[in-house]
Amino acid sequence: MAHQDAIGDLNRALRQWREELQADSNLRRIGELALVTFGAGGVTVVDPSGHGREPLASPFVPVNEFNPPPLRASGYSPMVAAVQRALQVVEQRREALRQSGIQMAYRPIVYLLTDGAPTDEAGKRSDRWRDLEPLLRKEEDDHRLLFYAFGVRGADMNVLRELAPKGAFDVQGDNFTTVLAAVRRSIQRIMTVGRSTDPGTVHDQVRSDIDEMQQMREWLSIQKAP
Repeated sequence: MAHQDAIGDLNRALRQWREELQADSNLRRIGELALVTFGAGGVTVVDPSGHGREPLASPFVPVNEFNPPPLRASGYSPMVAAVQRALQVVEQRREALRQSGIQMAYRPIVYLLTDGAPTDEAGKRSDRWRDLEPLLRKEEDDHRLLFYAFGVRGADMNVLRELAPKGAFDVQGDNFTTVLAAVRRSIQRIMTVGRSTDPGTVHDQVRSDIDEMQQMREWLSIQKAP
């Protein structure tokens, strides 16, 4: 039952994330997404439009076509392999654009959304994430991407905070909507700051946005109280 509750949170997070992204007209015009899932079936690059296209001509779709398929609980969480695959997908897209004479206008953003702790392919707890952390820091320090980690019920937040020291968020309970709204804020930040802006600065600004939104929500709840 716990796994089902957690995967329910995860699916709700994806649906709300879709709504947040598609609410932004600029993102609908220029943004695109890919979706990598992981579980007992391994790591899979799925059709983010929800249409189940096979084979995928491209793992990316425009933001306005993003309609994630429902995820199912399995008890397995090979998240390290999934993040590595996501980095490959981003790099392949970067290279495809380069060969077409197009340079990425903004740094890509990789989001990890999980309800568990990292395991190996057999479902056993794994510490391989420790090898992933320095790679993510280098990618960020080289201004090649930004990385965020979101944990719903059941997630190991200690691991997520190691993987994303300034970009890990607990999206359980009342802060669900606030944190997911920050996803859109992080993208807006990327679109307004230069490519040379330090990733830590961007993360700090997003964190500040979240704190501000949370304070506003608390103030509004007080005003509505009898």
